[in-house]
Amino acid sequence: MRRISGIGAFIVTAVLLAMPATPASADRLDDVKARGKLIVGVSDTTPPFSFKKPGETTVTGYDLDLVRGVAKRLGVTLETVSVSSAERVPMLKDGKLDFVATSMTRTPARLKDIDFSIIYFVTPHAVIVKKSSGITSVRQLAGRKASSASTSTAGDNLKEAEPAVNLVYVRDYAIAFNMLKDGSVDAFPTDETVLRAIVQQDGKPDDYVFLSDFTKSRNVGFAMKKDEPRFKDAVNRALLDIEASGEAAKIFEAWFGPGSEMPMKRTFKIQPD
Repeated sequence: MRRISGIGAFIVTAVLLAMPATPASADRLDDVKARGKLIVGVSDTTPPFSFKKPGETTVTGYDLDLVRGVAKRLGVTLETVSVSSAERVPMLKDGKLDFVATSMTRTPARLKDIDFSIIYFVTPHAVIVKKSSGITSVRQLAGRKASSASTSTAGDNLKEAEPAVNLVYVRDYAIAFNMLKDGSVDAFPTDETVLRAIVQQDGKPDDYVFLSDFTKSRNVGFAMKKDEPRFKDAVNRALLDIEASGEAAKIFEAWFGPGSEMPMKRTFKIQPD
C-alpha cells in the first residue's frame, strides 16, 4: 500500500479532524438517569387510575402507585404533569414527557404513532345512560348524542357498535360525564372501572345504568415515544419486577379489592408480551 506523505498527509489529517464525531446511541433512559427524575403525564379526571380527589391538589390512583414503583426501580425521583387526552400524544412526540400514565388503551392505530409498555391492566369498555331515559340497549342510541373524551378509543368502539350514534368529543372525562348529567347528551362511554368510579364520586350511582349489550375488552399500558428501546425495556423490567415482588397485586387490592370503592377480581398478571 502506498504511503501518503507531505502535503497529502496534512490534507487527510485536516479533513479527518474537521469531520464531526459519530454520536453515541443515546436513549431517553440516559436523559432520565442524568436528570435523576422521571417526568410522567397523568390525568386529573380518570379515577381510580389517575385523578385528584375532591378538595385535594395532588394526583393519586392505581396508575400512580405503579409509576412510583417504576421510578423507585430506576433509582430516580418522580415528577407528574397533568395532561388532557388531547395533549398526551403531542407532548410525547415533542419529548416533554418520558411516558404517559392515564389508563391509556394500547391499540394498533396508536402504535403507528407512539409506543407502549407491556400491559398492566385489562378491563372492558362500557357505556352509561341515565336510568330516567329509559334506554336499555346500544341500538337505542341511534340518532342520539354520546360524549367521549377526545382521543379516547371508547367513542370509536361505541360508533362501531351503533354507527348512527352522534359522538361529541370533549377535553376530558369530567366534561363528558357532566354533559350526560345535564342532559346535553344521552350516553357516555369509557373504561368500565372509570365509569363506576365517576358515578360513585358523583354521589348518585343509582341514577345511571350500564348498557349490558356493550362491552369491549381493552389493554392498558404506559404510552411512550417511539424508538426508545432501552428506556422501554427498563420500564418493562420495572413493571415485571413490581409483579414478581407481589407489589402489583397489593396495589390492585388497594384500589380494586373487597374493601375498595371499586371491588373487582384481578384476572390478569403483568407479563411480557
